[in-house]
Amino acid sequence: MSVPLASEVTTRQEPFAADVSDGTARVRLWSRVRTNADRERLNRRLLELGLDAFAESIERYETGWHWLGTGHGYEILWREETTFADLLPLARL
Repeated sequence: MSVPLASEVTTRQEPFAADVSDGTARVRLWSRVRTNADRERLNRRLLELGLDAFAESIERYETGWHWLGTGHGYEILWREETTFADLLPLARL
């Protein structure tokens, strides 16, 4: 059993307004992962969980956790066909 990398993972869906051409927006899934792990370690863990193939892009962001000091995390845009069911392994991140 591995130690979790993330202190918090949130996943949301939102339409891409730029992708509305016929009046129907495509819905995309995004996740924000709060962690102090570096990108390489996060990538290895996503690979272990079988989630790497679903990720379209991963961007780092900074946080200002005043009660813990500073930290960072990553925002992941999942590929268009990805479902919430595909992302269940995030619970073990």
